[in-house]
Amino acid sequence: MIHLVDAHNHLGDWSPDASQSYETLMARARERGILGVGISDHYDPNCEMADGSAWTFDPKAYMDTFYPRRRMPSGRKEGDPPGFLLGIELGWMPETGAVLHDVVRDHPFDFSIVSIHYFKNLDPFTHADEIYTSSLHKVYTGVIQAIADSAEDMAEANIVGHFDFFSRYAPERDSKMHYSHAPEAFDRLFRIMVKNGQALEINVGTVNSLMKRKGYSLKEAMPDAAILNRFRELGGRSFTICSDAHHEDQNGLHMKETMDYLKILGIDSFVWFEAGEEKKIEKRGPAFRDE
Repeated sequence: MIHLVDAHNHLGDWSPDASQSYETLMARARERGILGVGISDHYDPNCEMADGSAWTFDPKAYMDTFYPRRRMPSGRKEGDPPGFLLGIELGWMPETGAVLHDVVRDHPFDFSIVSIHYFKNLDPFTHADEIYTSSLHKVYTGVIQAIADSAEDMAEANIVGHFDFFSRYAPERDSKMHYSHAPEAFDRLFRIMVKNGQALEINVGTVNSLMKRKGYSLKEAMPDAAILNRFRELGGRSFTICSDAHHEDQNGLHMKETMDYLKILGIDSFVWFEAGEEKKIEKRGPAFRDE
């Protein structure tokens, strides 16, 4: 069994940009041999899809549907079905903090991920020409400062999601985010996260996107080692690695290769959260499997 809980996944009936079903997600988790999965559908109160669909869902209906299906990965034994956790991805903007605080406080999610999908009220997918109007150094500094603001405001969030999301849509071919793009901003973000006890998400969705959109090789698309090392230098110890799968074909894609890369850097165990409590199993042996 691989001691990994892939906590960032979206379902078609709950996130407007997703198509995979709960049944498919759980079947893929079993095929992958991982400890468990979590769902964390979009909750972006001020955002809409291109067709006008809201990036939100009814939290009560979500709880009614999925809370009875929860199974704690920490209690899983060989032969048991994969664990299943219930989370939420909070799409933060400065004016939405109060709403996001309320939804986390009022519902018993196992974990919450705070993410930035909009920058200066613009979506990078549809408004790239209005966001990427200066050097990547300047744009990425602004983005990481905004993520730091989100982590500071949403101190109760367990995970800071896809710090490198905006590298997917920059017009430059060489758009991968590096620590050198925004060192002061990254340091501020990481100090806030360490203070709050928040985990840093390594989002394989960005690896997939850089390969597909920019022609990066798998090796080139791996997250910048300097970013991950700096998080540890400043006291960060909690990492989570996630598919950010919206569709069945994204589930676990390039996850093994990313884990192998991280192990070379000395990152060989990943956290997850059950009822807000951090869980971690130290890894032993090759491929992070029980011997």
